[in-house]
Amino acid sequence: MKLINYLLIALAFVSSCKEDSVAPSFAKNYGEGMYIATENGVSFYDGEVVKNQIYQTVNGAALSNPKKIKFQGTKAYIVTGNQIVSANVKTFENKEIIGEFVNATDLDFIGFDRILVVDKGDAKVKVVDLVSLDITSDIETGDVASPSFIISNSYRSIVLNSGAVADSLKDSTIIVIDNKDVLIPLANFIGNLEVGDNPNSAVWIGALKILCKGIYDENNLLSNTFSSLSKVDAGNVELDWNITLPNIYNAKNLVSNSSNNKYFFTAADGVYQMNNDGSGVTKKINFTSDFIDIKLERYNLTDTTWGNVNMLYMNDAENNPNVIYKYNLFIDTFCDTIVVDAPVNDIAFY
Repeated sequence: MKLINYLLIALAFVSSCKEDSVAPSFAKNYGEGMYIATENGVSFYDGEVVKNQIYQTVNGAALSNPKKIKFQGTKAYIVTGNQIVSANVKTFENKEIIGEFVNATDLDFIGFDRILVVDKGDAKVKVVDLVSLDITSDIETGDVASPSFIISNSYRSIVLNSGAVADSLKDSTIIVIDNKDVLIPLANFIGNLEVGDNPNSAVWIGALKILCKGIYDENNLLSNTFSSLSKVDAGNVELDWNITLPNIYNAKNLVSNSSNNKYFFTAADGVYQMNNDGSGVTKKINFTSDFIDIKLERYNLTDTTWGNVNMLYMNDAENNPNVIYKYNLFIDTFCDTIVVDAPVNDIAFY
């Protein structure tokens, strides 16, 4: 009888251990929608309801002022300064944390389970192996350079040195990196190139166009210079042209519509539109914004017909930094607002 009792106790103990080792189950509360990086964390908007601080809700840990969100497969990658944090898009459970950055500002996926991370605080671009989660190599972007943005095509990555504060410490260089050669992974510095002053964002649809903010100092207006748009032959690493944008200061956040014939960007006094060759610059929105994004969405043209329309998203940096405004570019009017719990740094759609 004693033996039977011992066996029953042992069986109960083993069963208890198995129950304790069962992986936690996470609800699939997210997925398709808008992800919003705010000063408080990450919010999610499914088209009807906003859920704030979803990473902290799911994982019990806060994110420190996330700056940017990008997606690959079923993972969201969040840039938080000294870390890159990944999460499952549907559950937002944490998958990996990659550290050892000084002040990361952007990342891009370059194949072979790798990302390039722009570390502004270290003036380097760092290659991260997504399997081992290690930084495997890095590339210098220049002495006291301040890289902030990266954009890639199938084999080449372009990093923008965006200048420092004060803007008298301007930079005009972009860094060119080959990230692969057919089936061979690379991370080779190819060269640099001078464009306009303080390049900060780009569109690469066919041709590479780079927005340069110029010099902008609110406390010393006499030192300010106009923004500009540069066209770069990324294959030959040559500057095709650089066009000044008259009376435009502090231009940032270049995005393109779905046809790639109209560009939009933020500036010191509002949100602007221009043609893709830098001509036809006009103000669309009278308030300044910390970011803009554009998305092609279905829109009811009449009661019986519909079409795909470009929608522009932005915030009002001075008056309502935690409110995202949706602007219909087909009818030139605001059509929605999304309110989150803190000032917005970036948005991304999945």
